[in-house]
Amino acid sequence: MSIAWECRDQADQAEIYYNQPLRAKVRRLEDENLNLKRLLRENGIAWQGRSKSAHMSNGRVTRSSSRIKCRPLPHIPVEIQLRILSFALTSPHPIVDPLCKVKPEHLLVREKVKSYQIAIHFLATCKAYHVEGTKFLWTNNSFVFTTPEALRNFAEVSLDYRQNIKDVNFRIIAKFYDDEERIHKISRRHHPDLKKAIPLTVHKRPKENTLARRGFRAYGWYQLADFLAALLPPFDPSRIFPNNGLSVKDLTPLPKLLPALEKLRIDFVNFGEDMFNSPPAQLHELASHQLGCTLNEVILTGLPSDESGLRASGELAGLLKDEGLLIDHAPTMVALKNGIRSLGCDAIECNYSSKVVRAMRTVAGHHHHDDVHAHSFGVDFPPAPKDEGEPPYSFYHSCRTIWKKVPVRLDSDEVKWELFDRMSGLSWDDVEEEATMLDFFGDDDDALVCDNCGEIHPGAIPPVELLDLYDDF
Repeated sequence: MSIAWECRDQADQAEIYYNQPLRAKVRRLEDENLNLKRLLRENGIAWQGRSKSAHMSNGRVTRSSSRIKCRPLPHIPVEIQLRILSFALTSPHPIVDPLCKVKPEHLLVREKVKSYQIAIHFLATCKAYHVEGTKFLWTNNSFVFTTPEALRNFAEVSLDYRQNIKDVNFRIIAKFYDDEERIHKISRRHHPDLKKAIPLTVHKRPKENTLARRGFRAYGWYQLADFLAALLPPFDPSRIFPNNGLSVKDLTPLPKLLPALEKLRIDFVNFGEDMFNSPPAQLHELASHQLGCTLNEVILTGLPSDESGLRASGELAGLLKDEGLLIDHAPTMVALKNGIRSLGCDAIECNYSSKVVRAMRTVAGHHHHDDVHAHSFGVDFPPAPKDEGEPPYSFYHSCRTIWKKVPVRLDSDEVKWELFDRMSGLSWDDVEEEATMLDFFGDDDDALVCDNCGEIHPGAIPPVELLDLYDDF
């Protein structure tokens, strides 16, 4: 398998610019206006606006005067009307690319055949239904974004509704380009559910007489960076006000696209192993700096298990707050020519791995083998909130361990308690033997005292002088 050069395809970017929603809306209005003028001319009617006196001379017909007298409808209490409205505007399935035209090749088979089952026409009934219904539409539903443009266009939704969204799903489908007639495939080892290698959909590009990079190219890591960049604060014209003939900007920080976002799931589709170069530096700037320490949980599916995938996972861990949960899962879908195929299996290869990031900082103030990159710059970020409920008793619970709720299955609402090692971030069951090996380093009378809490417990954190010995083991 040849490695694809990372790029933003110029032809795709030009098409995106041409189809920008506001620009497309203006073109539609212009075409509609021209068609209306043509109809008026064909019927001998002048299309120029009439004078004000002509308007005033005409009789005015009001809604009340033209209303047909009929038997009044039965009265329904407002509380019941709101419950009906909430039910009618809540979809049982996630809404894919709201406010944008969805591309069929970005949809799962079940998403093509199932409708969202939303009675959207309620919003056109009256002003009260429009106000309350819009609130239900954006707060009661979950959303999946398949392109950075769809996410960026979500800024058209009022901040009053966007600030209530706490979780969202990105579906990042790698796009491939080539200027030669070659077949590229994803190995069947990509997922146990695959019986044979899957041919990639490769967009043919002409060979240009320029110094631009040629050959096999991909829009993968740059696409991830574009998704994250779309989460940054959108432009707000209301924050600019005139002052002595000049435009002055309000210097208070702008809210991000989704200010209350707590949980992010990213599905990487067609990110095959040994197909991509390392992620660009822009990913580090976005994940660890501009959006760093903001989320409680990040779920990643389909990341390649090679060096590039491990680097991307490490960079995306920067999105999490201290004690945040990072879940890494096998691919859940693969992109075919006409759509997305879901992948599911019960094999051990499909089990996810979970990790708690920077968990020692909240109890010790230092890192202790924590290899997750983080910058502080003197800013104090609060850790992820503790999970609700009472965890079970464990003999190994101490200052070194932390309880977290993890999903039993990725697409299930059922959760379970799991004990994690703060130093490595891994599940305690995976590191118990290594973590407790120094507990029996001396005699029973000289049990190791934890350098952090000053108590004796399993997996006591050794003093600094024993850390080198710990690393040697």
